Amino acid sequence: MINQMKSIGQVKEHLPNIFWSNLNLGVITVSGLTISVVFVRFAGKELYGQYLFVLAIFGLLSIVSIPGVRTVVFRTTAQDYDGVYRKATAFSFLWGVLGIPLLLITGVFFYLFRAKILGISLVSCALLFPFVTSLQTWVQFLKGRSGFKQLTINNSAKLSVKLVAITLSIILSKNIIVILLTCLLVESGFNILYHSKILSSLRNDELDMGWKRQSYALTIMDLSAMVFGQVDIILIAALLPIGQVAIYGLVMKLGNVFLQAVKSTVDVILPKLYKSEKINVGYFYKFFLLSFLIPIVLYPIIRYLVLFLYGQDYSELVFFSQVYLTIVPIFFLHSIAMNFMVKHKLNKEINISKIVAIIAVLALYSILIPLYGVWGGIISSMLYFIIQLVINLYLLRVGKSKYSRPSEDVQVIL
Repeated sequence: MINQMKSIGQVKEHLPNIFWSNLNLGVITVSGLTISVVFVRFAGKELYGQYLFVLAIFGLLSIVSIPGVRTVVFRTTAQDYDGVYRKATAFSFLWGVLGIPLLLITGVFFYLFRAKILGISLVSCALLFPFVTSLQTWVQFLKGRSGFKQLTINNSAKLSVKLVAITLSIILSKNIIVILLTCLLVESGFNILYHSKILSSLRNDELDMGWKRQSYALTIMDLSAMVFGQVDIILIAALLPIGQVAIYGLVMKLGNVFLQAVKSTVDVILPKLYKSEKINVGYFYKFFLLSFLIPIVLYPIIRYLVLFLYGQDYSELVFFSQVYLTIVPIFFLHSIAMNFMVKHKLNKEINISKIVAIIAVLALYSILIPLYGVWGGIISSMLYFIIQLVINLYLLRVGKSKYSRPSEDVQVIL
């Protein structure tokens, strides 16, 4: 397998970036877990459930900012089209402004017909919307330049301040409005700062002429991810006690720690993968088989991790998390297949894949969550990745004629 990796690039060449990429992930993970622990220990399930619910509404509406530009910025930066960053970020920000009235309307609805505190929270966050959602492209720019060390430094500063600020707001106020405003103000401030630095570091104004069209196509890809990550929380909050939102959210958070570890490692090889004409999906099958060791190794560890972080009162998280982690190998191969579709600009295939995924996951959530509660959400989430993998591999095979070249040394192995 090491020899196979040499087809992507020398292993030693990637080791520093793998280190920094996973260190960055470690910083994000520790920050996120610490915030959840502070919520659980000092505020309880109900406040944490409110927090997750409001962020789910906020995240779902962020589709209007055309989040597909982030993946386009990653690809085009790796291919030395620095000018796309300036254009794409401004384009996303202008679209993101539309999110302000949407959040205001949603907030007024919740204030009048559901929970006043949640409505006020959404209204309070509205003006920060485009700064939080549209100015995140600095992350993808640094990844495209393989600047994982700088990304880690930037994120460490931002998350350290954010962690301290949110922790103080939880301990001192226990007010969801104060907590959310604190979180989003810190996020917005650092996004503005890092965006300004990126603008001053651009090497050229070169543009990939298809960046806007692909941004729309990839937004469909992000739409399915937003449905996957937000609608389940909203449905659970609507059907179950708000404390169950906290339980489900913690299962997803713990699972996401390991899924993001996989994604972080994959991100390191993407710049090389986007440039290479020889690397193909077949190279990754052996790593896919090897990844089945991950849930096996983690199975006994999860119990101690959950009890250490959240205490005996949250012991029900253990089995939920152990089951959910069996999806890690599927997630790995799904990520690889999707990035091949991005590389070869299979916009039509990406749209088909994500539309089918959106329909499937909405149907699964609507059927399984009312029947099985938290278990229904977990099963639906796992089936989402399985469906995505099958569809992506099939569409890559169908669409391979669009990017295969008549050369003996260039083959696409599916």
